[in-house]
Amino acid sequence: MQAKPRVIITTDMEVDDMNSTIHLALYLNHIDLEAIVYTASQYHFQGDGLHTLGEVNPHWRTKGKRSYEWKAVPPEPDPEAGDLTKYRPFPERWIENLWENEYAAAWPSLQANARAASEPDFPSPEELVARTYVGNIAFEGDVRKDTPGSDVIKHAIMDDDPRTLWLLSWGGMNTIVRALMSIADDFAASPDWDAVREHVYRKVRVAGVVNGVGQDNSWRDHGRSLFPGLTFWRAPFPYGGYVDAKCAQPDSIDLFRAPWPKQNLIEGNGPLMGRYMLYGDGKVYENEPERFQFGTHATLDWGWPGMEPLHFERGDFMAEGDSMTYIPLLDFGLRGAGDPSFDTVLGPMFRDGDIPRVGGAAMGFDSLGKPANHNVNPFLRAYQEDFAARAQWCAHKPEECSHPVRIENATADCTAGTGEGVELKAQVIDPDGAGFDATWTVSPHSSSYRGVEDLASWCARTVQGTFTVPADAQTGDRFVLTLSTRTRGKRPCTRYSQVAVTVR
Repeated sequence: MQAKPRVIITTDMEVDDMNSTIHLALYLNHIDLEAIVYTASQYHFQGDGLHTLGEVNPHWRTKGKRSYEWKAVPPEPDPEAGDLTKYRPFPERWIENLWENEYAAAWPSLQANARAASEPDFPSPEELVARTYVGNIAFEGDVRKDTPGSDVIKHAIMDDDPRTLWLLSWGGMNTIVRALMSIADDFAASPDWDAVREHVYRKVRVAGVVNGVGQDNSWRDHGRSLFPGLTFWRAPFPYGGYVDAKCAQPDSIDLFRAPWPKQNLIEGNGPLMGRYMLYGDGKVYENEPERFQFGTHATLDWGWPGMEPLHFERGDFMAEGDSMTYIPLLDFGLRGAGDPSFDTVLGPMFRDGDIPRVGGAAMGFDSLGKPANHNVNPFLRAYQEDFAARAQWCAHKPEECSHPVRIENATADCTAGTGEGVELKAQVIDPDGAGFDATWTVSPHSSSYRGVEDLASWCARTVQGTFTVPADAQTGDRFVLTLSTRTRGKRPCTRYSQVAVTVR
């Protein structure tokens, strides 16, 4: 297993964020969660009991009460939202309560299964409570003062830990921006300012922000001028959208439609997964208006002009709008979290503002933001299966659960000439002894071959095989060969190893 990525999450506690947090809990032994921080956004803020939104932030984006009172919601911000003293406030201590109760109930079983799979331990409930902070939650875009949440972000950025620090924005950017403003307050007038900014640029990667803007205008208004070189990262393939039960890719959509999510993620898997929300499951969301009570009416109606309400089956996958920030960081044997030229579970990561590329060609997107040009995510179905296997860990003994294989001693990266054969091999350790299926394929997303040979159908269906470099490959072409090993248990798990072959 690679070194665990260092992560701080900021969240506005939208309903889909709650699902993302529950899902994340199953993989907390794969990341180093430094902190999870409540923040505000254009969708949720708590108020401070003294001011209105307009007094604190005249450049708001919220659609205010229009978002749930008007049949058709205009695209521009609500001009009367400045009078709001709070907006769809999230339940206080929701995250801490999850750690102290449902996660605490699941933790012994999660721990036992992790050890059966030779994986790292899960953090204790007490450790997670200590890592949960309140950030800038009073108003959308509020950066007036430092908070415990902004302080923990600031200290993590400025400490001596050399690892990359991933800041995952699940809500507004304001708490992250407040931390950056505080760093600027300390250093902008000093001779160390240029060095401090370079330190931030080297260390920090932000995910969850599209087109350089989060769920408020705080980066545009306050952060960008201070740290113009900060990089924002995205993955090309989506996960967890509100419409996945309608339009997930064809090879995986059955794993987002009823009855699969209820049967495989929730039933029999204890109180932690019992908190997970599906369309029409009867759950009521605190402080949310009727339009957004997807647990009671199973209808998605955002009031967008030209978009008819979508009606879902009870038990359809509902949403995890922010899981796609951390899923690419999980270690399944894919190498993209540390090197964006390789795959992650959601495709090779790219800088926000760039165009993702597939096999050297630009990847297009459709009107829903999904990859076009018939591109599909080859890892999506296996990931959803792994989620189901992991959900069972929450309430079952190791002998009742499925665990992934470990892949060791795989072929190293190498160079090869045209027509040359590359011997592929690996050692696969199966902790359950249930058997597995192994396949080597050429990754279409992180390879750069520009010749005419169709490699989409090439595979070696054993742990050992030979790949022959095409005769028309050019010097510098790269083939990323991916070993996939899928266990044969009732709830299969898939792990990978990737080898880069560069043409000399």
